[in-house]
Amino acid sequence: MVKISDRVFFIKGEFNGKFPYCNVLIVDDVLIDSGAGQRIIEGLLDRVTTLILTHLHPDHASGAWMFNLARKRVLSPAGFKTDLDSISLRFMTRKLSEVWKKVIAESIGMKSFKSEKYNEGIITQKPVEIEAIHAPGHTKDHHVFLIDQKIMYGADIDLTEFGPFYGNPEGDISEFEKSIKRILTYDIEIFVSSHFDPIFGKDEIERRITNYLSFFKKREEKLIDLLSEKPRTLQELVKLSPIYGGRKKFAKEILDFFEENMIQKHLDRLVKEGNVKRAGNLFKLIS
Repeated sequence: MVKISDRVFFIKGEFNGKFPYCNVLIVDDVLIDSGAGQRIIEGLLDRVTTLILTHLHPDHASGAWMFNLARKRVLSPAGFKTDLDSISLRFMTRKLSEVWKKVIAESIGMKSFKSEKYNEGIITQKPVEIEAIHAPGHTKDHHVFLIDQKIMYGADIDLTEFGPFYGNPEGDISEFEKSIKRILTYDIEIFVSSHFDPIFGKDEIERRITNYLSFFKKREEKLIDLLSEKPRTLQELVKLSPIYGGRKKFAKEILDFFEENMIQKHLDRLVKEGNVKRAGNLFKLIS
């Protein structure tokens, strides 16, 4: 546990907070996100009264059911169901939903849970102000949290070396870019990542966010390079793995699905911008 301010504490998740876990924050008696791992969450239950989830990805929401059992308050974004079947059908195809549920149940023990709902805006005011800021693109329900106007928990605007993730069907590149740029409009002193080098100060924030934004362009440049060699199908591009770099030792079928979605979103944008054209199943670079 790392003290950030008098009432704000950082807890690193299992596996150093890397997927399928996340880093979490305690703000007074509130826990932000519950994906640190069951052992860690069990140790925090007596310390907090309320759980607030930034969004419903399993690496952030896996421990929420434990708060239900402990009869503690759980808040999640308004407009989204929290049973596992509904969550799986948001993030996967119907064909892959059973595989996805099996993987997350076996790896991190996620279960259905119940929650109250919150919308963008101030959630708590005293003794610490917590403001939910809607930041879609990663998912439709994704939020970041501003604490006392100076500390930001970035959730899955995580500034990792992998770059932004928008591999679910509802992921949206343009919305994600807008959400990341919105972070730069806040005069924050400390940024906390849910997955990466966890805490950095004012002098690092702009540089790291700018670098994170650059991944969108770099990925499109990789696709253009691959299409400059010859026209390719979407499945050929997925096999070449320009985003994951072939690193798919964990649930490859699911990771292929994520990469296919991300590549397709970039191809759609390149087609719309007139850089690429589609001919049947092939994508061709426009000279």
